[in-house]
Amino acid sequence: MARLCLLFDSDGTLVDSEWLCNQALALLFARYNVQLNVVDLMRDYRGGELQRIFDQLAAQHNVTLNSDSEAWYRAKVAELFAQQLQPVAGIPELLAWVQQQGWPCAVVSNGPQSKLQQALSRCQLLPFFNGHIYSAYDIDIFKPDPRLYLHAAAQLGSRPEQCVVIEDSLPGVKAGVAAGMTTIFYNLHNETSPSTDVIEIKHISEIKAILAGVSKGLS
Repeated sequence: MARLCLLFDSDGTLVDSEWLCNQALALLFARYNVQLNVVDLMRDYRGGELQRIFDQLAAQHNVTLNSDSEAWYRAKVAELFAQQLQPVAGIPELLAWVQQQGWPCAVVSNGPQSKLQQALSRCQLLPFFNGHIYSAYDIDIFKPDPRLYLHAAAQLGSRPEQCVVIEDSLPGVKAGVAAGMTTIFYNLHNETSPSTDVIEIKHISEIKAILAGVSKGLS
């Protein structure tokens, strides 16, 4: 098989964290007497840049967030992760198979390194990535900007056409497509794909066959 390079989003793709992250967001705004629905937050803000989410919600509800709001939010997320975080079903098995193929892989996320390290460590996924964990905060480029994925590919010595992006949110899917990479959309929320080139799945178990086909096409 040809040498693929796999670039995984973290929240909602590798680790089942979306509910926990948005629960923390709702708890933050409850401090300002703003009641937010976690399901609605997941629908509207999954995969987005945190500061933009803060700004949009604060403007929408006419509140001014304190300077410690991000630190409070990050601490609450860390607390919830430590108590409840689990890997997405099927991910450990998929990563073990990918490792057997000898394909390099990386985590590429809009989240900060501290969050990624905690999440991957808690879910026992860190060893699969050999230190290749790329955060938007490290280079100040956030999805849907494709340069975050292009940066990760360059660090792994791979061309865009060799790369497969696995994402669960629209900002990440848009970034993968714009980077010229094969993009798999783990579309659990029945969202409209931004491109006909995107490969949509509902179960992680579907990814093996897709990767085998992509690899064969590169041979």
